[in-house]
Amino acid sequence: PVLTMKSLGVAVAAVLAGSAAACSNLLIAKGAAKGANTFISYAADDAALYGDLSHWPAGRHDPATDVREIYSWDYGTRLGAIPEAEHTYNVIGNTNCQGLSIGETTFGGLSQLSVSPVCNATYGCIDYGQLIWVTLQRAATAREAIDTMDWLMQTYGYASSGESFSIADKDEVWLMEVIGKGSNAQGTVWVATRIPEGHVCAHANQARTTTLVDPDTDVLYSEDVVSFAESLGLYSGTVEDFSFSDVYDPVTWDGARFCEARVWSFFREVADAPEGEADWDSYLDYVTGYNLTHRMPLYVPANHGIDRNETMWHMRNHFEATYLDPSLDVGAEDGHSPYRLGAGLTWTYDGKEYVNERFIGTQKTGWTFVAEHRDDLPSILWFGVDDNTHTVHVPFYGLVNQVAPSWDGANCTGRSTCRLEAGLKGTITDFTFDEAHWVFNMVSNYAYDHWEFVHPAVNDAIVDTEARFFKLVDEADKRLASLLAAGNQADAQAFATTFSNKVADDLVKDWLKLWQKLFMTYLDGCITTANAKEQVCHCSKKTPGLDNDWLGRIVADTGDHYLVPDQAVRPRHVGSIEKHTLI
Repeated sequence: PVLTMKSLGVAVAAVLAGSAAACSNLLIAKGAAKGANTFISYAADDAALYGDLSHWPAGRHDPATDVREIYSWDYGTRLGAIPEAEHTYNVIGNTNCQGLSIGETTFGGLSQLSVSPVCNATYGCIDYGQLIWVTLQRAATAREAIDTMDWLMQTYGYASSGESFSIADKDEVWLMEVIGKGSNAQGTVWVATRIPEGHVCAHANQARTTTLVDPDTDVLYSEDVVSFAESLGLYSGTVEDFSFSDVYDPVTWDGARFCEARVWSFFREVADAPEGEADWDSYLDYVTGYNLTHRMPLYVPANHGIDRNETMWHMRNHFEATYLDPSLDVGAEDGHSPYRLGAGLTWTYDGKEYVNERFIGTQKTGWTFVAEHRDDLPSILWFGVDDNTHTVHVPFYGLVNQVAPSWDGANCTGRSTCRLEAGLKGTITDFTFDEAHWVFNMVSNYAYDHWEFVHPAVNDAIVDTEARFFKLVDEADKRLASLLAAGNQADAQAFATTFSNKVADDLVKDWLKLWQKLFMTYLDGCITTANAKEQVCHCSKKTPGLDNDWLGRIVADTGDHYLVPDQAVRPRHVGSIEKHTLI
């Protein structure tokens, strides 16, 4: 089955016309990672994205007759169908059974290169989402992935705007940045940089590669990455001076404030300030959008080993205790929440435009992961649904060949029509207590509205649960290592599948109980605790009230409006009455 170019043109135009995404990736190379060889993390940030885990089993195919359907991840439109590879690997989410993982963030780039792509006349185009999952089916290492992605994009055409890809195996971590050629030609131009050992990198919707020649590491790039820019009048100069970011995605004030600031929030926590900078705050002129020439390094040396737990918590960052911390002003309301729910990234008052900060731990995340890569054991996709701040990361081994029903996304990548056809419960418009997506959203949204009290309680539950999962994985690793050493691949896969799915299923039940407990405890503005000595409800009810700073703001705003009178003109009476204690 193939698309005609007429129908394909309509589909691709619809995809690119509104293409927009917002994600965050952290890349931790060998030598910087602690407890594993390498890590990458990813948050898929889209309020319309259903939180589930897609799966493609390993298989044998006949490329002459078997095709891989290609649907746009962002918009669900069918882009084409490409010949299957003769052999494909097992893929669970964004990792595979070979220990390869891939994440992404969309930077968009020059609009002229993100419209009317030239697609393969027979098989159609491939978009950035399916580029990831098809590559994971076909590649075993990071370098193989780069070659595979290049071949797929040049062969079939690329139906997305500019993307940054995180690509990692047990030995190497790469940042690959890609942009299509628009209506000018089929395919893409790209550059890929290996993150040196002992270093970390990050990207968040802004292209970051500024050189093709780096004496400290390996840099690969498409042969026409410079000449294509020259042909469009975008660049004239040497290869040595060429900057992919400056040419194809020039940084703007919002690229700095909303995107690079997230990179800054990670770098400042794990690395010393670069030479010549007093500290990381010296980059505030850049990340606030005032000095776009003061760019940060692509990667920096970590000043300590970063383990899986720390990586997870960096993905929950809200600019805490920095100049950009949004929990400290009046917009945070009385609970001091960093969120501005229901608001966009900018707002206007009295003819001037203002911003709401965009941090890593956004409420709009559909699903997220930390991918862990080891020498002699399968990769682990520590996978969570809903926002990073309130999710729990479940250990799905790369060997897993079936997904628990409460997490299952089949091979739909979130498409509601596909989920319904696959008989899966729940969609983004169909609530169910049986799906991880909805249960985790129940907890996180309750925390948003009761931030001061519920958020810390959820945090405590996350810490306890993930610590328990770490111990369970330590024990499961021993069993897997024994099975793999004995050559029992099938038994190892069966064990990994049973283990991961039990942990995942049990978590949904536990998290539903957590929501029930939270709802019971924080109700009607009161905090309820058990008290067997109380003979009516066996409970104590406490009204926490507002903190002194917020009370001061009310008085400053309202003056005497709420002031209790010192004296009141009243009828004569005997005795004391305090009616306000009753109501």
